[in-house]
Amino acid sequence: MLSEAQLQTRLTATLFLLGAVTMVVLGIQNFRYGLYELVYVATLLSVVYFSTSLYAQFAPEAKYLKEACLVAGLITLVSIFTNANSYPEELKHWLFPIGLLCYLSMPYNQASIFNAVIGIAYSIILLISSGLSSALEFATSFALFVGLTSTYAQLHQKRSRTLVELEIHDPLTKAYNYRHLNDTLKKEMCRADRTGRPISLITLEIDYLPQIQDMHGQLHTNDLIRRLAETLKAMIRAGDSDYFDGQQTSFLLLPCTPSEGVLVIAERIRRTIEESSCPVVDSITVSLGCTTYIPDDCSENREGEARRLIEHAQVGLIEAQKNGHNRVCLHSA
Repeated sequence: MLSEAQLQTRLTATLFLLGAVTMVVLGIQNFRYGLYELVYVATLLSVVYFSTSLYAQFAPEAKYLKEACLVAGLITLVSIFTNANSYPEELKHWLFPIGLLCYLSMPYNQASIFNAVIGIAYSIILLISSGLSSALEFATSFALFVGLTSTYAQLHQKRSRTLVELEIHDPLTKAYNYRHLNDTLKKEMCRADRTGRPISLITLEIDYLPQIQDMHGQLHTNDLIRRLAETLKAMIRAGDSDYFDGQQTSFLLLPCTPSEGVLVIAERIRRTIEESSCPVVDSITVSLGCTTYIPDDCSENREGEARRLIEHAQVGLIEAQKNGHNRVCLHSA
């Protein structure tokens, strides 16, 4: 299943491919009419758009896709305005699909600036070369087009942000989900190897949660899990992050934290939860497992390292539960 970011990347690749095809068609038409300078412009833009489409489709992760779209937009503006004085009436029709492409492939604010520059500058060019009537006609139609397109772009980007939030967050606790833990952990390990600072991971569960669920039902159990998530979120430091696997296990990722530090933090969490009161069950306790990743420049398999670190933290959790619950156990990686 593709993520929202991957879908957006593929959409951008498809849009620029369509843009390249459009420019090829425009180039052929202008060649038939003998407008050879416009043929050169269309050829240049078709190459630029096709290259951007290839980059979005085949480059690993396409890290610089936004920059590539910006460069393509700048080349488009320079190419069109360089020839605008010679072919003002012919080129103005090119600006509508280009404006749409900007909104679909660029961040909203950046696309708005591009289209504002296009609309104002080209209206001035038409006013000078073709008269007031042509300038007003273009300005009115382009403003209406940009208004409708920007409204769609705002709705699309809002929907995309919502989907991204849903993709990486657990719906019950609002903490990050387990899949996002794996992704973040690999990134934090790479950063730890660069900085030489260790990272620690805590895994914890409410003690006797299945029995609590049997006695008080799923609704009260979910309420306990939500309260625990709120407590953890309030206790973690800036830069730390909390996760939930969707069942009963919570995780805390603590960058720049050695084993001594994670034990202190885990014990503070255990004691705080033990001393807090809860409705229905009065009070709860938690068991916590901890582990620490020591930076290693020789490591290459980040996915395997991340998986092992999670396993070590879960082994610590199991040890804490076997030793009587309501305790902290450190398992060395």
